[in-house]
Amino acid sequence: MQISTKSRYGIRALYEIAKQTGTSPIKRKTISELQNIPDSYLENILVVMKNAGIIRTIRGARGGYVLIRKPEKVSMLDVVELLEGKQSQFACIEDLDACGASADCPTRDMWIELQQSMKNVLQRYTLKDLLDKAETSETILYDI
Repeated sequence: MQISTKSRYGIRALYEIAKQTGTSPIKRKTISELQNIPDSYLENILVVMKNAGIIRTIRGARGGYVLIRKPEKVSMLDVVELLEGKQSQFACIEDLDACGASADCPTRDMWIELQQSMKNVLQRYTLKDLLDKAETSETILYDI
């Protein structure tokens, strides 16, 4: 499983959209500026998420993007697999023929475990978790 710039940008864009839940749609340009994501690249990511039913667009001067699913129902694994696909970072996990040593490779079990660990962490975190973490860190006051 690859975690590319596309996935990182996708998660950051969804975070901005989720922050607006219950208020107003957020424009692509605003997301682009807030998260420093190139607008044309962001457009492609948002189209994929719209087609998957995670977000929708509202047209017009007051339009933009809104989250369709509840933030607690969108795991980071959902986003990464949507944007990257479900392929493994290690070819031998999915296809024993990808490597001539796969059948008796002493490291294959380690790669499988590493892959599963990554998936478990990504599955455990949701958009709601990101929103909650941001809210908690914004409310911390430091007095000197």
